[in-house]
Amino acid sequence: MRPELDEIKLLEAFLRGNLQEEQELELEIQLLWDQELQQKVMLQQVSYQAIQEAGRQQLRQELQAIHHRLFG
Repeated sequence: MRPELDEIKLLEAFLRGNLQEEQELELEIQLLWDQELQQKVMLQQVSYQAIQEAGRQQLRQELQAIHHRLFG
């Protein structure tokens, strides 16, 4: 696998709390001094939040459409 994809996978596991304790500690230590990695974590977290919000908005629209069909 490409190193970039491995890094994304690692950061995703970190953000979701799915890393083993040792891996999490290593990453947290690296985050203390690596500003580029800090920014990558922040950007990935913001991306997840945007995707989650977009999903919520789509669900609201679908529910409103169903409500409108049922109750006019």
